[in-house]
Amino acid sequence: MLDQNTDRSWWMIGSIVVGGIVIAAAKVAFPEVFDSVIGFFKSMIPTELGIVSFLKFW
Repeated sequence: MLDQNTDRSWWMIGSIVVGGIVIAAAKVAFPEVFDSVIGFFKSMIPTELGIVSFLKFW
């Protein structure tokens, strides 16, 4: 039973690592597209929540 949970954990860790590599590669290969997507999502956040001032540090 523990073997099955360990296998699932390794698959989860592997998928997170692969996803991070894909996102990093997209940021390096297509920085203008990546910045436009981030800008779009930032514009959708309401300003009264105070989250926008937090996101300006990025």
